[in-house]
Amino acid sequence: MRPLGIIAATLVVMAGASTGVVLSQSKQPVVTTTTTTTTTTTTIPLERPQVNWKVATASSRGVMVDYRMIDLSGVSFRAIRLRARTTLLRWHVGTQDPPARYGVVPVDASSSIDWASEGLAGVVAVFNGGFKVAAHAGGSMVDGVTLSAMIPGDMTLAINAAGHWKMGEWAPGFPGPSFHAIAYRQNLGPMIADGKLTAAALSPDELIWGDPLKGNPHQPRSALGIDEHGNLVYVATMSGVSPTLLAQALLAAGAVEGMQLDMNPFWPIVGASFSVLHSPGNYPVQIPYSEHNPTIYNTGWERDFFVALAEPDSWQCYWTSPGLITLTGVAQAQPLRRECAAVGSTSTTTSVAG
Repeated sequence: MRPLGIIAATLVVMAGASTGVVLSQSKQPVVTTTTTTTTTTTTIPLERPQVNWKVATASSRGVMVDYRMIDLSGVSFRAIRLRARTTLLRWHVGTQDPPARYGVVPVDASSSIDWASEGLAGVVAVFNGGFKVAAHAGGSMVDGVTLSAMIPGDMTLAINAAGHWKMGEWAPGFPGPSFHAIAYRQNLGPMIADGKLTAAALSPDELIWGDPLKGNPHQPRSALGIDEHGNLVYVATMSGVSPTLLAQALLAAGAVEGMQLDMNPFWPIVGASFSVLHSPGNYPVQIPYSEHNPTIYNTGWERDFFVALAEPDSWQCYWTSPGLITLTGVAQAQPLRRECAAVGSTSTTTSVAG
């Protein structure tokens, strides 16, 4: 992202700069030490507002969540965007799906927002997950518990202990040796790859993109993508649309990689707040004519969903969780904790001249 605005972060380093010797009347040396302060100023770009996008929430780092409507072929799509440098992400299971897993995964990934942990950071957005397990549309894992087997070639959203995300096809090497995921969510193959609609997204066989109500593939749909800056973009509509039009809306929102999420009237649900929520609150930014208010995620929902949280105001601080020791299948809770990098250090060197 272009650095349209900057903030200054000042790092102070203390270093021993000079040492002297003062002789008293008894000719015994008296050692004196002086310490100097070196100040280094670095500049960090703010997350700036962008034309055609409205700011939902912002902090001293800049924009956290923004939103807009995208109109294509007479259909309006709600789009929300999570800025990668100012937000983090968590994934939750539902009470009914994945089946038989409610109560197995820790509370930080259970069927409602974990206000005791996630509320510390503050919630800024929520949105629906993917198809139910019975649809065989992809695998998932959270907190070390594999809920359904991962499928090679399926588009996968990976989330690590710090709430950062990566998206790509499930294959050897994904998501990379330095990205230690605590959650995976798959849903069918890629809709967008390298900034273009995939052949599958353009396919006349629209049934490859899910089982629609009454066999009509033009249904309400939702999708998720990542733009060239690493921001996460969600789009959805309650109008009946083809998979191709959904992919085009995701592309119009800036996605260079993208995947479909849930579909049919009952399941697309999104909400963005106008303030950082540390306890249950409202999400005024929604999909027009949605069948559900996103506040259902505050207290519990039957299907999986994502929660976006606010990073700390200071660039030196961040939220993280313990991470997984190993994928043993045993649940490993991931409560959030705040950590801050050291701003500077002090060292003093003393020498004596005889």
